[in-house]
Amino acid sequence: MTLLEAHSALGGCASWFRRGPFVFDAGATTVSGVGVGEPLGDFFELLGHAPNLHPCDPGIVFHLSSGKILRYHRDFEAWMGELERQFPELPHRRFWDLIRTINRKAWQLLRDVRTFPFTRVSDLEDVLRHPQHVALVPYLLLSTEAALKAHGLDHPEYLELVNGILLISAQATSEHIPFIVGCMALSYPAETYAPVGGMKGLMDFFEGQLLRNGVQVRKKSRVASFGEGRVGLDSGESVSADKIILNLPVWNMAQMATGSLRQELTHDSETHPGAWGAFTAYFGVAARVEGPYHQVHLNHALVKNYFVSFSIPNDLARAPLGMQAVSISTHVYASDEINKEDYARVILDDFKLRFQIPEVKFLTTGSPGTFERYTGRLHGFVGGLPFLYGSNPLSLLSPVTSDPSVYRVGDTVFPGQGICGVVAGALQLHHRLRSL
Repeated sequence: MTLLEAHSALGGCASWFRRGPFVFDAGATTVSGVGVGEPLGDFFELLGHAPNLHPCDPGIVFHLSSGKILRYHRDFEAWMGELERQFPELPHRRFWDLIRTINRKAWQLLRDVRTFPFTRVSDLEDVLRHPQHVALVPYLLLSTEAALKAHGLDHPEYLELVNGILLISAQATSEHIPFIVGCMALSYPAETYAPVGGMKGLMDFFEGQLLRNGVQVRKKSRVASFGEGRVGLDSGESVSADKIILNLPVWNMAQMATGSLRQELTHDSETHPGAWGAFTAYFGVAARVEGPYHQVHLNHALVKNYFVSFSIPNDLARAPLGMQAVSISTHVYASDEINKEDYARVILDDFKLRFQIPEVKFLTTGSPGTFERYTGRLHGFVGGLPFLYGSNPLSLLSPVTSDPSVYRVGDTVFPGQGICGVVAGALQLHHRLRSL
């Protein structure tokens, strides 16, 4: 078995880079879904090993544009206490109790039903073989926004909080997200982990596990074409394979496919025309901020909100003693020409004041063009494809293709939720292949 990696380091949008004495997470920064019955928990169980993860409590700190600060604690009662202190007039508990219940049942559904994403009517038959999951269907037909209204929680500040969580975990806001997906996305901050050593530490762990299991890892081996049991590299080398599993965005696959598969994947890319882009900023600070993850709401004309990831204090693999590496990101339209200096000025002015940090070191900024250059993702699309409310459940991309040698995983196949979603999709494919 061989892994072909285009870059000099594993990870793609969950990779890392060095600047001076700092190691920065390039894109994804958090790990979730580590619990029993959740994707990474199941994956680590399969491996028989787990990486060194730092449990975060609070998982994420939310700074609303009104000045309110909410800490999403692991303990449910502590989280309820935060909401009740900041929104004493609103009825929270029944809504969040329901979220916890549906989230738990939804992950169990994915463990029992291995045909998701559904792409054929016959895939849905697997659900009928597990009638206990049929009760989840109504939550697919209800938007998260409608659920908020039904629970009396359609308050502007509350929507700012909820939509902020959904945007980073499900890639869309409450009116566009089915409630079952919304429940999984809104549960995400409750159990957030920071990899020790950052994404470099996590990718080093994965690479070690691959090598330990006899997988050949070939870096700087960019795939130029694939199909009919062959993979062509930029170098001109051609590699034969009985199974080709692609972790590429759908738009890139369409450009690289050969034979009859090219038409199929071109159709898939045209029916899913794009995704978000990101503006990113990376720098080092002399600080000791304990909560590694913060979402800051500005409602500024240029930057509605931004997500901050601090390295764990004293994680010397990422920053010198007494300092922290910081990664910041905000959603942008990948098709827009963005002025990185303008974005950096708005975000850094607020960041320095909010966290009482007078100076940043080794500032580096990124745009969709930067992501396209370093990850190869067409137009710098990041974050994957959301599962939108009102969409045909059979419109999701399948991990299987019409070419019996070609399969696909990644954030444009399994919808939303970052690393957790990518691993969930890979596990679904793993079980499909084992059943062949």
